[in-house]
Amino acid sequence: NEAELRTILDAASKGQVQTQYGDKIGALYATCMDEGAIEASTPTELKQQLKHVDLIRDLGSLQKEVARLHLSVGNPMFEFSQQQDFKNATDVIGVLDQSGLGLPDRDYYLSTTGKMPEIRKQYQAHVEKMLTLAGEPAATAAKDAATVLKIETALAQASMSRVDRRDPNKVYHRLDLAGIEKTAPKWNWKTYLKEMGVPEVTQLNVTSPDFFAALNKMLTTTPVAQWKTYLRWHIVHNVAPALSKAFVDENFAFYGKTLSGTAELEPRWKRC
Repeated sequence: NEAELRTILDAASKGQVQTQYGDKIGALYATCMDEGAIEASTPTELKQQLKHVDLIRDLGSLQKEVARLHLSVGNPMFEFSQQQDFKNATDVIGVLDQSGLGLPDRDYYLSTTGKMPEIRKQYQAHVEKMLTLAGEPAATAAKDAATVLKIETALAQASMSRVDRRDPNKVYHRLDLAGIEKTAPKWNWKTYLKEMGVPEVTQLNVTSPDFFAALNKMLTTTPVAQWKTYLRWHIVHNVAPALSKAFVDENFAFYGKTLSGTAELEPRWKRC
């Protein structure tokens, strides 16, 4: 299947696939395979992404940037999506879910046994390396990596465990807009939903009200400057596979080798 897909994509990248989407898949694949252009464009492209974070001045502009990221490159802080109502399948409602972690699960942050403490140290070192690659001075990157781990640990402490999330009753809390506004009043939910392009949404499944109550408290206690650091990291983290070789290699070194035990990075054509 992979060999067949590669043949199709190679042909599409040369303009030889005359279908409705031939030009689009060809352009995407050719762009992904053009390592020279990626190496040259990474500094500019990444700077443009991070520039949005630099413009954050207060809680309002922070929330707008989170909405922009939710529509583009990741799910920092929390996740918004949609689903059929668990108890009425004719309804499609919004979903607010816990998210915002760079490690796979809350236990990676909270467990004090086995390999977890060492993985946390390696993760913090990885964040530091990636932020350095993104242009931060070494001392700043080290400080910012510690900030990222602090914020993500707080989010992990508020998150439900995987075991609890397997119970559908524990991840179903249907609230109207006023309900989530009461749970997390520091977040402007009407503006957020408007930024997400769904201002008409009024019914939500809030999978973990406790998580959003804790996030609300964090919005009060965590300075905007630290949230900006957290967002910078999540931008770099989420776009890393599309950046230059230095980012790709460091991203694989941690998420591929350290976390997954994968020996070698797949060839570029397979990743594309």
